[in-house]
Amino acid sequence: MTVRVTALPAMPATQSLVLTDTALTAVSTATDCDTAGCATSPAGELRVGTVDGHLWATHLKANLSALPPGARVTSAKLALTRSDCTTQCMPQKPGVYELSTAWTPAQSGRELLTAAGTDAYVLDTALPEVDFGILVQSWTDRSTNEGMALTVGTDTAAKYHSGAATDVANRPRLTIEYLPPTAPGAVNDVVPTPGDSGLLATWNPPMDGGANGDITYVAKAEKSDGTVVATSEGAIPRAVFTGLDNTLSYRVAVTAKNAVGSGPVSRSALVQGSAVTGGAARYKDYVQAYLSARNKVTTGVSLTAEDAAAESPHADVFRELLGVQEDPVVGTREALATQSQAYVGASSALTDTTVLNGPEGRVLVRSTVVQTVTTRIDGVDEVSENSGYRRFVFNIVAGAAKLESEADDIESGQTLSTTAAAGSQVAATPADAPSVPSGVETIALGADGFPLPGEPEAGIRTASYVNGSGTASWALTHAYDKPEFWGNDCANFVSKSLYYGGGMKMRDWAFFQDRAWWKKNTWTSWKKNSYTWSAAQNLFVHMFNYRQPGYVNRSYDLRPGDILFFQYRGDRVYNHTAVVRGIQGGTVKIAQHGYAPLSTLPEILARNEGKIVAVAALRPRSR
Repeated sequence: MTVRVTALPAMPATQSLVLTDTALTAVSTATDCDTAGCATSPAGELRVGTVDGHLWATHLKANLSALPPGARVTSAKLALTRSDCTTQCMPQKPGVYELSTAWTPAQSGRELLTAAGTDAYVLDTALPEVDFGILVQSWTDRSTNEGMALTVGTDTAAKYHSGAATDVANRPRLTIEYLPPTAPGAVNDVVPTPGDSGLLATWNPPMDGGANGDITYVAKAEKSDGTVVATSEGAIPRAVFTGLDNTLSYRVAVTAKNAVGSGPVSRSALVQGSAVTGGAARYKDYVQAYLSARNKVTTGVSLTAEDAAAESPHADVFRELLGVQEDPVVGTREALATQSQAYVGASSALTDTTVLNGPEGRVLVRSTVVQTVTTRIDGVDEVSENSGYRRFVFNIVAGAAKLESEADDIESGQTLSTTAAAGSQVAATPADAPSVPSGVETIALGADGFPLPGEPEAGIRTASYVNGSGTASWALTHAYDKPEFWGNDCANFVSKSLYYGGGMKMRDWAFFQDRAWWKKNTWTSWKKNSYTWSAAQNLFVHMFNYRQPGYVNRSYDLRPGDILFFQYRGDRVYNHTAVVRGIQGGTVKIAQHGYAPLSTLPEILARNEGKIVAVAALRPRSR
């Protein structure tokens, strides 16, 4: 494989916002006191460290109302002017802590430390060198801003001018560099694929999304004279148009838009459809019959693939492919039955379907398949829905069609952009992930490959600092959100659940370091996140080493908000992760990206037929 690295274009000019005076409040408090006001620093002075026999910390809070909504913060620097020296001052290296809960000067200094927690945004860095950009961006992301605390050990103290300083230049100030929100740029690589009386179009996101937030796409099918015949709008870079005339040529015009406005139009080349042998409806019927037959095997309505095929008038088309799938489908069904779990209903619906002539006498059906499954867990039914892009390939021999393969349409057809926009199509994951740390207590599995049964241990549900119920709730609510990274979005999804739902704080170190944990919206569509945010193994190592996790080695001791990590046979790392969303009758229910959004632990283990050799569960206790 050859990878050609395309340089990013120059970043647009940023704008500056300087927050000072009432827009940046700052107050010092003695942290060795249990009551507010037990010690008061002189007027006009801030303190960090041991001064006059007290250990001081300073709380700062920025009013970000002047920052335009959707702005992308590129950096933020805090300037504090020393009042205890004027020349050759040794830069102080205070710890910077983001507050998890509100604090006011009416509270004690010790309460400030409690609100700040024990996990630093950054440590051991000279204050002028600390970039607060990620912290400021996180305050706007979550619409929560309780400020930050600066504190330091007993041996390095410093005094600074406060916002009451007579000389305005000496007052604290936070200088934020940001890109003002704009409409998105042009989308890239619009590719139309003509079919029988329709076409499917795909494209890559714009280099510049314009603002911090999601973008949507408006795609239009046009005749050669520019007449618009159909319009599609959605968040996925993909559109299907049906009801077109095979005798005419069409192109696709795509525009990206966000809360600010719409970007320029990108147009594809003209293409013309062609009829497939026997008509497109014929192949749709074949696919529907095949999926319906497999659903019968899945639910046990038909005990074998041959039983299911025999009930269909199109058995000869898909009998062979369905037979290949019999063992894993039946095996999953039978294995789940041992766990008081069963599929009691399954249906498949085709939407946005394109039928087209393929190479070497083949016909392709590219469609969105909506799979609805009713799972009975310990006597209680749960309905879940999974929507995926599928590609079905038929081989036409002497006029007879044979379904020879089914595949993920994105993975089968995705081509990386030739521009730097290729970065938006893949997750930023390391080439050499660290191995699983030693001493990890994984969930105990029995000889059948399933978790050992049992009752929860007393005291196992001790509350963690990270909001477990919030993590689970966010994961459940957003399980069906579009993946940001096709085929490799599991860790990104879990990280967002912990961040938005659980309140876990970002950590600012280099993107390749395990102690870092952050997402960063750059000015391009390339979401450059830390490895620990985007890769399952790195997320595990980060939580294992830096979030003081609790270990759960019995599935019956799991609770909502716990994070599962899966290791597959032959791998030395965890390469899938999911969120525990609930426990029902002893069955662990999960939310995830990369597989069915809503599933259960037994279902994942059953579907992988012994390929999963270890499941680790961590409960982060540190924000």
